[in-house]
Amino acid sequence: MAKASRRKDHRTIIQSTQIREDRSKHVKDSFYENFIYMIIITILFLGVYGYIFDKKLDLNGDNAYYYVLGKALSQGEGYVNIANINKAPNNHYPPGYPFIISLFMHISDSQIFLKLVNGIFLLISLHLLYYLFKFLSKSSKIAFVTTFFLLLNSHMLLYGTMLMSEMSFILLSFFCIYMVLKTDLKSNLFRKPNIYLILIALVGAYYIRSTGLALFAGLMLYLLINRYWKTAVFIGAGFITLATPWIIRGQKLGGSSYIKPLVMINPYRAELGNADLADYFNRILSNVSRYITREIPNSSMPFIKVNYLSEISPTEWLIGLPVLVVMVYGLYKLGRRGLLIICYLITTFGILLLWPEVWTGVRFALPVAPLLFFGLIMGIYYGMAYVLSKYKAKLNFNMLILLIFGLAFISPIKQIHAKAKIDYPNAWKNYFSVAGWFKRNNIKDAVVICRKPMLFHINSGTYTSTFKYSNDEKEVLNDLNRKQADYVILDNLGYRQTYEYLFPVINNQQEYFQLVIKLENPDTYLLKYNPDPN
Repeated sequence: MAKASRRKDHRTIIQSTQIREDRSKHVKDSFYENFIYMIIITILFLGVYGYIFDKKLDLNGDNAYYYVLGKALSQGEGYVNIANINKAPNNHYPPGYPFIISLFMHISDSQIFLKLVNGIFLLISLHLLYYLFKFLSKSSKIAFVTTFFLLLNSHMLLYGTMLMSEMSFILLSFFCIYMVLKTDLKSNLFRKPNIYLILIALVGAYYIRSTGLALFAGLMLYLLINRYWKTAVFIGAGFITLATPWIIRGQKLGGSSYIKPLVMINPYRAELGNADLADYFNRILSNVSRYITREIPNSSMPFIKVNYLSEISPTEWLIGLPVLVVMVYGLYKLGRRGLLIICYLITTFGILLLWPEVWTGVRFALPVAPLLFFGLIMGIYYGMAYVLSKYKAKLNFNMLILLIFGLAFISPIKQIHAKAKIDYPNAWKNYFSVAGWFKRNNIKDAVVICRKPMLFHINSGTYTSTFKYSNDEKEVLNDLNRKQADYVILDNLGYRQTYEYLFPVINNQQEYFQLVIKLENPDTYLLKYNPDPN
């Protein structure tokens, strides 16, 4: 009997040793597999990013504003608009991203260098997303396939080469999500460093983009559903406390600049007034249709062409609806592992559907585009598994087969590459040439009124501001006086406001304006403004 007991103990020891060896082998194999995938992602990223990298400053205007605000912070002038003669405090853009680039400006204020920093943020985000998707899917192959396609996503690549806040927001928001999923939120809460990292990442994301409120709301919804009461109280109280200074500052400066456009029918047509209940209902319906048929499919698969100048076609519905169904199915099949992702998507689109319809494009959906695409991949995976099981097929579906569809992503990447290699259009070349005239003549104290003031300031070094969007010519002239205007630019950049509000004033009140420079093809004018022609 003693011998039998010893034999049993011996077998137990052998089995325990075997389990430890199996676990060690699994960890080792997993490490090598992750390492290989990370090397592939890094090498492929460096090749693709270098291929599409654009040295030019983007023409959207927002990136120029971020640069100017970052410059002000790096120079110790505070969070102000140094392009404005009064150096007015900024209340529109959250300070997170300008603060980040201000730190890197101590190394170099080169726009190319700061663009490369955003590229590094994108690469780190791709590595982080791989581990997040591996945790959610329990499959390194699915994680690699999803990350591979995100690496080839032309929208992600494009914003990775701009001085915009998207990449830093994506990095912090997904770090926050990953830490939440990897942390036991039930016990010994305040002894865990992760809970403080979660709060810091959450608040940091909010200070980078105001839509970080959706991340906060989604996380709170997730915590309440799971009845993590202590965590919800800690995160809620911590977020409100740390976010309050920015909110108070905004109220002192006239209120949130995001709320004002939200209540207007059209932020670019102030004369249309504020939206009523019927306007909001129509706005939500319009946004739902557009996101289903355009933004959601295009953000995940950039090769799907979108024409915002045309009405939504039946073909777009035939593409958009099935894509959305597969995404929802994939996230649903994750079960409780996907609950946080679903909560975040619900709160994000809850905000986006309230935004004015004129704010189109994938930019607003870009922060959650990786989650949408992951849902699509998971939907395909579970769908194929169901089909194979239903027909009792012995074939094991390998997700790596999907990599062949990466060929479809090449065309949009080529388009970005082509855009990066060509010069600015002639209208913009004339615009920047006029800006260069001020720099060549060392005119720094002049106030120039123009349509894209931040872009003009960076290239001229002068003070800049835009004109008042009003059909009342006296109001426009009074606004020029109030802004201490010295010069006015009449451009041909194609913006409606220039022709609708500025041109009539110049044309009908010619005694106030004196021609300084005229460039042709297309016509671009620099006019000296005289507030007292008599």
